[in-house]
Amino acid sequence: MYSAEEIAQALGQATPTLEQRAVIEAPPAGVYRVIAGAGSGKTETMAQRVIWLVANNHVVPQEVLGLTFTRKAAGELGQRISRRLDQLQTKGMAANMDEFQRPQVSTYNSFASRLYREHAVLLGLDPDAQVLSEASAWSLARSIVSSSTLPALASFDISLNELTRVVRLLAQRVADNQVDRSELSAFMGSFVSLAALPAGGKGQYADVDKWVQIVADLEPLMDLVEQYTRAKRIRGVVEFSDQVHLAATLVAKHPDVATVIKQHNQAVLLDEYQDTSVSQTRLLAALFSDHPVMAVGDPHQAIYGWRGASSANLTDFEHSFQATVTTFTLSTSWRNGTHILAGANQVVAPLRLLPGPRVGELVPGGDASSEPLEVVFSETLENEARDVADWFHQRLTRSAGPPPSAALLMRQRSHQRVFVEALREAGVPVHVLGIGGLLDDPAIADIVCALRVVASPSAETELVRLLAGARWRIGVSDLYALSRTARWLQGRDEYGALLPEETRRVVRQSVSTSDHQGLWDALSFIVNAASDHQQRAAFSKETLSRFAQAYETLH
Repeated sequence: MYSAEEIAQALGQATPTLEQRAVIEAPPAGVYRVIAGAGSGKTETMAQRVIWLVANNHVVPQEVLGLTFTRKAAGELGQRISRRLDQLQTKGMAANMDEFQRPQVSTYNSFASRLYREHAVLLGLDPDAQVLSEASAWSLARSIVSSSTLPALASFDISLNELTRVVRLLAQRVADNQVDRSELSAFMGSFVSLAALPAGGKGQYADVDKWVQIVADLEPLMDLVEQYTRAKRIRGVVEFSDQVHLAATLVAKHPDVATVIKQHNQAVLLDEYQDTSVSQTRLLAALFSDHPVMAVGDPHQAIYGWRGASSANLTDFEHSFQATVTTFTLSTSWRNGTHILAGANQVVAPLRLLPGPRVGELVPGGDASSEPLEVVFSETLENEARDVADWFHQRLTRSAGPPPSAALLMRQRSHQRVFVEALREAGVPVHVLGIGGLLDDPAIADIVCALRVVASPSAETELVRLLAGARWRIGVSDLYALSRTARWLQGRDEYGALLPEETRRVVRQSVSTSDHQGLWDALSFIVNAASDHQQRAAFSKETLSRFAQAYETLH
């Protein structure tokens, strides 16, 4: 038997801590929960766990399954394990290893998708069903909503696009949380009954009535969700959010599938377990209850609550997997300085009072820095951005050599633009990571607006931005005149001729409140109308020329 320390020494790795050794050398047949603090080296520890299992002939590499949330994390874990396995083979410490067989490391959704596709026929579904893109899913949902004849929808003060968004969101939440219609109806009946209770106290509470109405509105929305779900099944397509739900349904109806999966995966590692959704938790528990599993997570780092995840998953781990669970901790933070950790420990101190597995204080690694932790409370967002920019500028221009790297993290992306502008004004070079920052760039924002105008005639805010922007510079008075033309066009055909009253009445009754002549129709009419038409008289020759350029470009 090789110890974790011997393997690390042979592969030229740092000697694992006592906590890491306990995780790495845990008996192969157990069910384990690892509470891994921020920066505590959980990815390296999981990789070493796999190496220890393989080196000591407890499993062969292809019997290891590692699941995590993002493709990036899955790629990092898979590459690290593969590198270590190659080193292990080079050192002659893995006699039974086939170099062409590697552990399966993927995201939770990819694993669920593969499981569903391999066994979809058991549910009477097409294993090669197309996964709808966001645009296709939106288009299908919109067609369902726009063609609906549900009487309750007439009272909704909401645009067609917003109603489509709500229906899609509700469909995803129902799938994520595995809620069926009867459960939701029971909840709605119970909640709506609150309105009948005596007011008491200071009288009627407006918020109660508001929320009762919102919950009552779920009934017709669920009708639309069911129509949308039925439409996807008829077309043989699925959404990204459907994959885990369908896989969980498959395993619940056909337990033999779980038996096969267990036989092929003798060691299972579940990363970021605190962020698994209800569907993911039920799927994993149905597959791997009473089976060698190691779930790694930290309830203090739960960030996916907005889509049904709960850090209570770690607390309920024993109940979900119906097993006696051994809990380990990783509390040495390798990426943070001593003062940063002291501040972090103080911030999360109240969370340690919550029930569940204990999350201890993080302790610094041996080479942790002693840089100070500085805190600033500024009066306004703009003042804060300037303070931050000055702080970066002072530290990045301290020495004559190449400046060090630095990073700025924000809780709200909407504040990003203010900080980026402040940094640029202070002379600090900025690279915004991720697509969110890209979309704040004015040129990119104009491109997105143009695409939205091309895609939808109702994208009027975007059209106004383009017309008033640097390219065509249409003034406020001309935009107002264009809106008057849009109102004038209502009840008229594309040539401006007034439609018969009966036709106008039928049109009014047959379209959504958002489906009417708008600014794009007005722009098209002004450009194509006769030169002496009365609607063109409100615009100067220069404005008409710019309208023509805008229409030609967008058309």
